[in-house]
Amino acid sequence: MFKRAVSKRVWGLCACAVITATAAVAQDPPANTGNQADNLNARIHRQLERISHGVKSGALNADQANKLKASVQSLQNQVAAKRQPDGTLKKEDLTLFENLFNQNSNMIHSMVGSGERKADSGAAVGPAWAPGRDGAQNSQKLLKEMKIENKREVRQERQAIEQKLEQQQLDYEHQMIPELANQRKSIMNGKQQLKDIRKEQNAN
Repeated sequence: MFKRAVSKRVWGLCACAVITATAAVAQDPPANTGNQADNLNARIHRQLERISHGVKSGALNADQANKLKASVQSLQNQVAAKRQPDGTLKKEDLTLFENLFNQNSNMIHSMVGSGERKADSGAAVGPAWAPGRDGAQNSQKLLKEMKIENKREVRQERQAIEQKLEQQQLDYEHQMIPELANQRKSIMNGKQQLKDIRKEQNAN
């Protein structure tokens, strides 16, 4: 009897240890690889999926979808161009791309959201219906909400354009700095040659 009791206790302790270890392994979070490019690639994939969903739901037409896809493709090309040999990005480049992807995501959400149609219940008179003093729909409130939404979309588009212009300016400066350095070197060489010619003429 005593041996059986001890054996049962030992088996019980072993089972508890196995269950605890299994739970600990299951609760451990996945390792963070720290690969910055993977996060941007995931955002590219999600934005393309969102555009495709918008086309399937009828919220986006072909022209709108093509423009949005072109914007995502442009960002994808810029990321590939800025990526270092080890696959990572510089801190300033990563921050800039995150802002650009945020602006692009806001634009996609705005265009898809504005094209979606929500089903109304039989008791609803219209979207965001609110009764006025006479029981009719409050047109002033609806007009105010429309103006707020339009301002928000304009602001998001303006921010996206500013981000793209800033990126274009940075690319232009990176291209022009080496060229200007070469031009300066050529000018200095020309000046030196002119000085040498003048010295020779005075000597003669």
